[in-house]
Amino acid sequence: MGKAKKRNFYNLSKSGAAINLNAPSLSREDAIKEVIRKIDNNDFSDATKDIISLFGINAEELAEAGAAYEDLVALKAVLKLSDSKPIR
Repeated sequence: MGKAKKRNFYNLSKSGAAINLNAPSLSREDAIKEVIRKIDNNDFSDATKDIISLFGINAEELAEAGAAYEDLVALKAVLKLSDSKPIR
């Protein structure tokens, strides 16, 4: 994780948005797994959206990791959509 991302993650942690995540060891894959875990628990809170925004996770990555289409539609506003497959 780069300096800017660590700084942003620290700010999220201070605000309580990214609770229970370990910044120095958090990789993109870990972040996707954490988002999927939160989605499976129906947690569409600001913390989930902050992690998606911080790592720039897109809908295709979440779908490949096991997120349902309905969940992706619920997160449509914060997901980066690929040009080829928009969620409608």
